[in-house]
Amino acid sequence: MTTNTLYLSLGSNIEPKKEHLATAIECLKNELGSIIDISSFYETPAWGFDSDSFINLCLSITTFKDTKQSLSITQHIEKTIGRMPKKGNAYEARKIDIDIIYSSEGIFRYPELNVPHPLLHQRNFVLVPLTEIAPDYIHPLLHKSNLELLEACEDEGRIVKL
Repeated sequence: MTTNTLYLSLGSNIEPKKEHLATAIECLKNELGSIIDISSFYETPAWGFDSDSFINLCLSITTFKDTKQSLSITQHIEKTIGRMPKKGNAYEARKIDIDIIYSSEGIFRYPELNVPHPLLHQRNFVLVPLTEIAPDYIHPLLHKSNLELLEACEDEGRIVKL
């Protein structure tokens, strides 16, 4: 079997935020694979909509699942924790959000999955924790490291390390 390394972004903005994140991390360990590294927790403003602040983090995990199987597992974990289906196309408050940012399997463009995440280079709430655990990881399409992407990011959202 081939192992796959994934970089995931997790966020919650419905209380108890830290508990939702801890549950998601435990579920990822139990259902997906072995966690390699976890960033600090960061308080961040809602991005793209008005809502309570988020707590965000990034982690890296190795798994024997392929990227599409991993997506199914992360979506199952979101539903288990209580994420509700979106009511429209706008961003909404959520108990948990788990996004696949990078996959060692490469680049994916499907209706339900885009890897690398198409907006990661525009979002400090992803780049700050991602740079903490993988500053030198090279974005396969933009050909810049996470640190270079963070330095160039124009997102002015305030990020507070917890």
